[in-house]
Amino acid sequence: MSRLIMRRGPSPNKTFALDGEVITIGSGSKNTIVILDNDVSREHCRLQRLAVDYELHDLNSTRGTYVSGQMVRGPFALRPGHMIELGENVVLEYERAPGTSELNKVPVRAAGEPTEQSHPYLVMTQGPIPGQVHALTKTLIRVGRDLTNELVLQDSEISRFHLVLRWTNGTYVIEDLGSTNGTLLNGATLAAKTPIALSTNDIIRLATTLEFRFTWQPNDVKVDTPAGAAGGAASTAPTVKTETREAKILQPNSKRQTTMLGTGLIPGSLIGHVFLAYAREDWEPIVAPMTMLLQDSSVNVWVDQYLMQGGADWTVAVEQALSECTLLLVVVSPAALNSRYVRLAYRYFFNREKPIIPLIYSPVDDLPIELKNLKSVRYDSSDRKKTFEELTTEIRNRQKPKP
Repeated sequence: MSRLIMRRGPSPNKTFALDGEVITIGSGSKNTIVILDNDVSREHCRLQRLAVDYELHDLNSTRGTYVSGQMVRGPFALRPGHMIELGENVVLEYERAPGTSELNKVPVRAAGEPTEQSHPYLVMTQGPIPGQVHALTKTLIRVGRDLTNELVLQDSEISRFHLVLRWTNGTYVIEDLGSTNGTLLNGATLAAKTPIALSTNDIIRLATTLEFRFTWQPNDVKVDTPAGAAGGAASTAPTVKTETREAKILQPNSKRQTTMLGTGLIPGSLIGHVFLAYAREDWEPIVAPMTMLLQDSSVNVWVDQYLMQGGADWTVAVEQALSECTLLLVVVSPAALNSRYVRLAYRYFFNREKPIIPLIYSPVDDLPIELKNLKSVRYDSSDRKKTFEELTTEIRNRQKPKP
C-alpha cells in the first residue's frame, strides 16, 4: 500500500495509508486525510489513482500545492520520493507500496541493500569543500537545499528538492526531481523524472556549482585542492572566482554562496546587518543573487533561507535578527505580501520606527499601510545593474548615523 509521510507539519513522521481511488486532503473534517494547519485549505488537494501511483490535483487552495518546489497548476503524476508541500508549513513525502514497479521496470527496493560496512560514496570534486565524502547508506537519499533532505546542499543554485537516489539492483538510480538548474550525469543533462542507474566513477553535476564522483573507493578519487591548502587537505574556501561583470548582475547563476545562519549566534553579531524579508519562491530568481551582490559591496545581509520557517532554530535566529538588524529590506511580490513571516518582519520594524526599504519586484494591487508611504526601489528587469546600484545607495543612505 502506498503512503504519505509527514516530514514537516503538526505531526512529523505520521504516515497516511493510500488505499482508495480518490483521496482528498484538507483541514475540513470530511477529507480522507485531515491536516489541521493554517496553511492548509478546507479542501486543499486531491489524489487520484493512476496505474500504480497517484495523480495530484490542487483544489484552488489559498496557499498553493507544490511538488519538490514546483507549483501544481494541473494534474501532476507522483513518483516515489516526491515531496508534496501544502503552503509553507506542511511537507508530505510520497512512497509507493513495496514490490510495485513502473512501466520503465525500475524497482523501488532490491536485495543486498547498502550497509554501514559496504556502501558507495559521493565525493565532492567541485564546490565549497573539494574532497568532502558523503557515505550512501540508505535505500532512498533525497538531495537538495531543504533541511528535510538526507543530503542537504546549501547553495543558491540547488533546488529545495533537487534529485533523489534510490538503491536498485546493487547500485543507486539517480533521478532529477524537476530541479530549476538541472542535473548532469557525465556531461549529459538528465531528463526530469527519468531514473538512470549509476556506475562507478560517474560524474554528477548539480547546476553549475557542485560536482560529485560516484565511487566505492573514495580514497582513490584525486581532488585538486586550492593553492596553499595545508598538507594537501581540502580547503573550505570555494575554488571558483567571483564574477562581478555587468552581465552577471542580479543573475540567478552566480557561483557564490549566501550566508547560512542558525542558532547559537553571538549576541550583537547582527548589529549593522540588513534583514532581508521575502517569499521563499522569490529566492532563486532574485533574492539569492541580490544577496550575494550586496555582500560583495560590503553590505552585511541576514537571510533565513536555510532555516525551517516556524521551527525552533528559526525562532531563535529571527528573534535576534529582528532585534539587532538596523534596516529591513522587503522584496515585494504578491507571494511576499501573502506570507505571514514577511508581515511579521515589516510590522516589527514599522512599530519600532526602524528603517524599511521596499524593493518592488513584482506588481501588487496595493501596498500595506506599513510600506505604502515609504521610499521604495523599483526592480527594473531591463537594467538590473541600475537597480542594484540604486538599492545599494539607498541602503547606505539609510544606515548613515543621524547627525
